[in-house]
Amino acid sequence: MRIRVSFKIEKLPILYRHRIMALIKESLSQSSPEYKEFLYPDKKSEYSKRVKPFTFSVVIPSACERRKERFLVDENTEIEDIVFYFPGNLSLFLFISSCDYEFIVNLYNGLLQIKKFDFDNLNNIEMTFERVFLLNEKKINDDEVIFRTNSPVLIEDKKGKPMLPEKSNLTEFTEQFNIIHGKILQDLREKNGIKGRGLCRTMEFEPVNIKKQVVKHTLKGFREKTGKPYMILTAFSGCFKLRGDTEDLRILYQSGVGLRTGQGFGMVEVV
Repeated sequence: MRIRVSFKIEKLPILYRHRIMALIKESLSQSSPEYKEFLYPDKKSEYSKRVKPFTFSVVIPSACERRKERFLVDENTEIEDIVFYFPGNLSLFLFISSCDYEFIVNLYNGLLQIKKFDFDNLNNIEMTFERVFLLNEKKINDDEVIFRTNSPVLIEDKKGKPMLPEKSNLTEFTEQFNIIHGKILQDLREKNGIKGRGLCRTMEFEPVNIKKQVVKHTLKGFREKTGKPYMILTAFSGCFKLRGDTEDLRILYQSGVGLRTGQGFGMVEVV
């Protein structure tokens, strides 16, 4: 399932993913505190790194003005970077996709209860909710599909080093791609009572038109641990072909491809 949400907003710093995450958490808290705690348990819990059954992407209209200016990342950290300014007639569009019906229902109901969201009180940014639409999904009936990225896909090796699907390492990349998604699908399926089942079949990855994309991203835990204002993640965007089990492909289409999907990476569309 996927939805499109529109908001009025004056400006948006380039570091925005963590605040969209806060919006999602707040929406779930409004409609179902129990489900929010299930999905985002205490950091001390063994389930604190539970795979999130969703992904999202933000569409910033090309007519927005880009300014380089200083803004606060947290109370003690100020940086200079890009801020997007929205003309009064333009909205910010947030697209969210999930393989979990319960997540979408709780998110949808929570969004309807939020009229204004304190998006970033440090920089005096407020979001005003406009409307939410349920979107039609594309059908996946074959074991081969071409995906186009709506948000960049992040794949890393065991040491956390980014991997890009290049000719020189495509075999190694595909192997790691299967390892990552085997674990992700096993976790997602266990929520529905299907234990011990990851990928139904090994996937084959074929780049079609891929380009490297470097993304600045921040999280509170990262800042506290490193003292840095943000992390720099090397991902990729564009089109790629994926072959595998039809059910596996459907779940990845709905919940996202790669790592950090719940942080706004890996949302794809069927071409």
